[in-house]
Amino acid sequence: MNKKISVIIPIYNSEKYVKQTLNFVRFQSYKNLEIICVLDCPTDNSVEIVKEIAKEDNRIKLVEHSKNMGLAVARNSGIENATGEFLHFMDSDDLLSCNFYEIMINAAIENDADVSACSVFNEKKPKQSIWFAKDEVIFGREKIKKTEVLFRGWIWRYLIKRDFWDKHSFSFPNLVIMEDLPVAIPMIYHANKIAVCSDAVYFYKNRENSLLNENENTDFSKEQKKIRKKNVSKAKKAMKDVMKTYSIKRPNKWLWLKERILGKFICVNNFVEHGKSDKKISIIIPIYNAEKYLKQTLDSVRYQTYENLEIVCVLDCPTDSSAKIVKEAAKEDNRIKIIELSKNMGLPAARNSGVENAMGEFLHFMDSDDLISPDFYEIMIGSAENSDVDIAACSVLYEKKPWRSIWFQKSEILSNTDDKIKKTEVAVQGWAWRYLIKKDFWDEYQFSFPDLVPMEDKPVMIPMIYYANSVALCPSAVYFYKNRESSILNKKYDPVREKQRSENRQKARKIFKDFMRENKIKRPSKLLYYVKKIRIK
Repeated sequence: MNKKISVIIPIYNSEKYVKQTLNFVRFQSYKNLEIICVLDCPTDNSVEIVKEIAKEDNRIKLVEHSKNMGLAVARNSGIENATGEFLHFMDSDDLLSCNFYEIMINAAIENDADVSACSVFNEKKPKQSIWFAKDEVIFGREKIKKTEVLFRGWIWRYLIKRDFWDKHSFSFPNLVIMEDLPVAIPMIYHANKIAVCSDAVYFYKNRENSLLNENENTDFSKEQKKIRKKNVSKAKKAMKDVMKTYSIKRPNKWLWLKERILGKFICVNNFVEHGKSDKKISIIIPIYNAEKYLKQTLDSVRYQTYENLEIVCVLDCPTDSSAKIVKEAAKEDNRIKIIELSKNMGLPAARNSGVENAMGEFLHFMDSDDLISPDFYEIMIGSAENSDVDIAACSVLYEKKPWRSIWFQKSEILSNTDDKIKKTEVAVQGWAWRYLIKKDFWDEYQFSFPDLVPMEDKPVMIPMIYYANSVALCPSAVYFYKNRESSILNKKYDPVREKQRSENRQKARKIFKDFMRENKIKRPSKLLYYVKKIRIK
């Protein structure tokens, strides 16, 4: 597939983030891109940053406005200057999964679809994220419902055929906010079909000072407030007119109310300065029969905004092509260190081997079939370094069981023992991969994973959180727990093995329960914990 994609990025006062955004577009697995940066008269250093990057990459095309025109006009200017066969609109402070365009364009071409749609992680309002459960092609009436376009009209969710866009003369109305919906709804309606791409993820950061967002605390003048109010009214009227024109049924009031309730759940994150820390992080990835997902996992680690990484891949005698995949990746990336075990030892022993071979100042454990947000390590190590904590803890999206996800609502430093245990939720969700850990701290207490699959984490993690000087909570660093079949953790059912697993669970429970009792740590009620989880905040 060698069709050109025109990526249109309006830019206004995004100097803190635009370099990362452009790099995540530039270093995609799909290379035939035209990156159109529409400079909408920013008053910070955005122009200088973009022009410097453009010297390194001739795919970047600059369009400069003579005066500030706003997001809608900037996008329309980008379209006028686009020469690609597909269009993608992007904000100047967001990020993409590293194979975003490859997945999206392949789905569009293979299914001859006018539009392909991606999953979305909404950093500020994670409960409003969109996670497509599977790849599929949507036709007819299902297009409006399944794309959720009436609730989330964000245009950057879509890769669009240029011929289709021109055929219907789509254009963004000049509104300060809500300019997407009057375009996105008819676009989805007219598309012959929509190719849904579950593994292509757009990371919506929704940060301050961008072209789209004034800070929530911005003190608008009366005139500005009046203009914004008018724009909202115009956008709502345009949306209603579109729905009326195309006989699109409006969703019931309960669904609208549910969206507003979900919108109240907001994660507040501390700003982490890009490039401030240079400490090495050792990522330990035990690998056993993960060929289906391993490349995506490795790419998720390799293509991070933070680059000083040591990727320790512990090959636990896989019987599929996992070893080959790792060795191919190692040829391209000298940060990958391969440890080959002589016999299958299981997850705990593989992790312990990884620690023994780790040279970094921080440790992170990762499963071979999971994913992390593109700025995961930047956020985690930034928080750890700024606050001098032993541990940084991330949010978790549990894909198969969303109610078990963990969303920290604000950046916070925990020093009190009760707060550390309660707020990290370690006594209920003991997963080791939730934490970035100082190597000196790990070594000081001689932590080690017991050979107790499937509950090897809690006997280590609970004492680890207890002994840590303090723990930094990082809401916007997200670990995407996939829990897929055929990994080192999940093997085919075997009666003898299941008996051993049951015995291991009992042993693990005894270890961490004894520790909690000896140290007077109150055990949480699981029932109350999950009732609180399921409740809409």
